[in-house]
Amino acid sequence: MSGQANLQALVDQNYLLDVTETGSLRLFFQPADHFYHRNFEALAQAAEYLSQNTTLPYYRMVRTKKGGYTLDVNGTPSVLMVFPGERQITDDHLGAMLAEFHISSQGADIRNFPESPLNSRIDGLSSRMDALGAKHREILKKKEPTTFERGFLGNFLYFSGCAENAIQYLVDTSLDFPNPEPMALSHYRFSGVDSLIPENPALWVADDRSRDLAEWLRLLAWNGEAPAQNTAAEAFLDDYENRFPLSRQTAANLFGKLLFPLPYVECCERYFFSQGREDRHLLNDVMLLNEDRAERQERMLYFLSRRYSAIKVPEWLARTSA
Repeated sequence: MSGQANLQALVDQNYLLDVTETGSLRLFFQPADHFYHRNFEALAQAAEYLSQNTTLPYYRMVRTKKGGYTLDVNGTPSVLMVFPGERQITDDHLGAMLAEFHISSQGADIRNFPESPLNSRIDGLSSRMDALGAKHREILKKKEPTTFERGFLGNFLYFSGCAENAIQYLVDTSLDFPNPEPMALSHYRFSGVDSLIPENPALWVADDRSRDLAEWLRLLAWNGEAPAQNTAAEAFLDDYENRFPLSRQTAANLFGKLLFPLPYVECCERYFFSQGREDRHLLNDVMLLNEDRAERQERMLYFLSRRYSAIKVPEWLARTSA
């Protein structure tokens, strides 16, 4: 029996689906462990609501005949997903589309999403830096560090300083704004139009909306040259804020997230703590790219400090960008 026939047999046996007269539904199984959140009921309801109340296309989650959302598929718990139908996107501006998603998903109940980093971000970032700090002390004692480890010894103080600044900045922001804004659905890694068209509930993260904004600006800083990166960032934020203006709290959270050197930290974590070894040699190049992109990152942070002049800025950034 072919793979398509096996899929059809599983669907027929375990699901009740209405197939329209225009043709069969397009289906696929998403492994359950690909979902950031595991409250499939809440995710399915959110996808249903957003599909009906926004112009963006959404993958839909299908309930089994037994009432749940997971089904064992070749030994892997999986969720049956339906591809969205064709939709006419009325606005091709990335910032405006993201704002529409955030507006419509804001106010989700955090109790439905216990995996949310919203209330544990600072502790999580601190733990990650503590682990890298311990690794730095360990490598200092090595007689023959690897090429990657030599680079790590040379740049850790700079990037760990940025991380410490970011963590303290987020702590200060939480004290300045003790009442967080309503939570919105965001994306594990927002990568532009591909994250929005179509929307995939497996990749949603219940967080504050600055998460997606920081991810996109980080990509612009990584890939852009001056002055183009600032021009692109300004256009994106203008489009977003025409629909959903940033409060001072959101702007500060955006700045703090962008200040944390996430690509560097993830590169080091992959080298030191990942079980996979096949691509470790490639991480030498990624480490060098992080050094090369540091100036672009500072330039993006300075741009934000000028655009949102009411937020606080670390003194070193003001000095180096003056």
